[in-house]
Amino acid sequence: TIVDTSECMEFTGSFDGTVKDFDGTYSVKLYLDNKLITTQVLKVKKKFAVLLNKNSLYTVKVEKDGYIPKTVSVNTTVPDKIEMTDLYRFHFETNLLSNDLSVHFDDDDIDFPVALVSYGKKCDCFEFNKQYTESLIHRMVNDLMFGG
Repeated sequence: TIVDTSECMEFTGSFDGTVKDFDGTYSVKLYLDNKLITTQVLKVKKKFAVLLNKNSLYTVKVEKDGYIPKTVSVNTTVPDKIEMTDLYRFHFETNLLSNDLSVHFDDDDIDFPVALVSYGKKCDCFEFNKQYTESLIHRMVNDLMFGG
């Protein structure tokens, strides 16, 4: 069987503005099956955009000097019967935490993706797993507040 790996999604992202002293540049690295395929270096005020192909497993890593990197795992598997008339779009808004805070967190929590994005049949859209993200954030807040 031939697997359809045509373009299926525009994945965009930007910073949410909660980090006030943000300036300079950041980088966005796109991995396909754990292999780096592209790197973008952008000014912090600019959003990034990457095109993702169907039926693939991507990792998007946002990095800035002095901050803990953030990763998002994106599974672009969609049912074969879906007729692609236009690209799906997914926008990711985030902030980054200072490296100074990394001592408060479990290394696994820092290394795990902050979000898992995949196709949702009900909405015919890509969405993130809210339970996974809430659980990870809850653990990290508890580590920060109560010292793990």
